[in-house]
Amino acid sequence: MSFAAFLNAVERTDTGLRADIPEAWKQGRTAYGGMSTALSLSAARAALADDRPLCSALIGFVGPAAGAVDITAEPLRSGKTASSVRTRLTGEAGIGTEAIFTFATPRPSALALTPAGLPEGVTAPPAGSDGMDFPNGAPQFTANFQLYPAAGGTPPFSGDAAFPPLRLWTRHKDPASRSGIEALLCLADALPPAVTTAMGDFEPLSSMTWMVDMLDDDLSTSDGWYLLESAADHARDGYSSQAMTIWSSDGRCLIKGRQMVTVFA
Repeated sequence: MSFAAFLNAVERTDTGLRADIPEAWKQGRTAYGGMSTALSLSAARAALADDRPLCSALIGFVGPAAGAVDITAEPLRSGKTASSVRTRLTGEAGIGTEAIFTFATPRPSALALTPAGLPEGVTAPPAGSDGMDFPNGAPQFTANFQLYPAAGGTPPFSGDAAFPPLRLWTRHKDPASRSGIEALLCLADALPPAVTTAMGDFEPLSSMTWMVDMLDDDLSTSDGWYLLESAADHARDGYSSQAMTIWSSDGRCLIKGRQMVTVFA
């Protein structure tokens, strides 16, 4: 089931949303984190009294959630320019995902700093390029996405002790699922953790927390391709932290993020 078809099947309730996570959107025994985040954002946007754009999000992956889930949304505060909404996704096993989304309108400011564009040597996939599937053995949800090589990236499980960054062009396989902020956040967590470039063999990994900052309201890109990059900056005692960046095909930096990952190795 594509992301667009899944979102169309989600039921609206008095407190948020109700959905049934299909096997195609699971990561092991739980819902894929990008899907949980996209569902939570959809519930938060429905609870807003206006259409302020997403500015920032704090997501905690508390526990596994699969099958039938409920997502509740609670507006926390709405000021002159910013609104905050808290969401909770729960399933049969209890709380799966907790998040706080902050939405904000532009404010007058004398300051302007544009984030760096595409990394040196990286170019967008040529128009009409076909994507590659994730390799065999990847989690179930990856069948919904396609990849295209990006210069300067190191494949996962390469055993490179220098911990090089993970960098790939990525898009939804279904063309109808390639637009909107929910679709982009669903895509944004598609790559394995950055620390996998230093691992020689597959070992289980799991996201714990995720912070997302939106840097551009224009999410447009060519053929649905976004460049995803993750770089590990810490790995110790079974945990790793990483910096995450997403660019459009024309080189605009759209998202900066951070994530803490549990490493079972």
